Amino acid sequence: MTIDLSSPLTARRTLRALSSLGLSLVLAAGLAACTPDLGGDDAGEDGPPVVVSDNGDGSSTIIVDSRDEESWVYLDLESLMEVSPVSAEDSEEWDLGFLRFNVKGNSGSSGTADVGVQLVDGVPFESLDVAPADGYAVDNVMGGPEDMEPEPGYAMDLWYDYDMDAHTLAARDVVYAVRSASGNYFKIQMLDYYNDAGTAGYVKFKIAPLTAP
Repeated sequence: MTIDLSSPLTARRTLRALSSLGLSLVLAAGLAACTPDLGGDDAGEDGPPVVVSDNGDGSSTIIVDSRDEESWVYLDLESLMEVSPVSAEDSEEWDLGFLRFNVKGNSGSSGTADVGVQLVDGVPFESLDVAPADGYAVDNVMGGPEDMEPEPGYAMDLWYDYDMDAHTLAARDVVYAVRSASGNYFKIQMLDYYNDAGTAGYVKFKIAPLTAP
């Protein structure tokens, strides 16, 4: 059977299906010859879950170690620091959460805050200065990976493309406007899913504040 993974939506559904079967086990058995592989979560180095680098132009580059397949890493966009809410579902401490390739926002089905996400099509990161006034999406996860629903998901679900031949993720060349739980605005450009050694589970992105609409 041939699966067309040129569509980010199809890629998301395929990855969730693999995840429900035990992503690391499946890839280790069937894709051992592919490097880097999507499930390569044992070769990374231990370190802080969130590493922030100031780019000197008002933006920062963040790397989140999201290799763990069960524990989310939560990020506060105002401080650019990891937070550890007692109950993430009803906490306004965090804005974005990371688990492997999944990125969720504190809104809708994921939390009680009002985090909103909008893909800003056709606008380079450097050119986006003012946040859009409306059109922000919230998380809408309805059921597990086995349901294979075409629409529900995290608002930032389609940040990557999946290469079926190489079994790797690549960040799409898109920019997101994000409204934080505190009502501030940021722009985010996803950059990578692998560290310098090629290990999966290191979500890398660039972020900078936006002027409110």
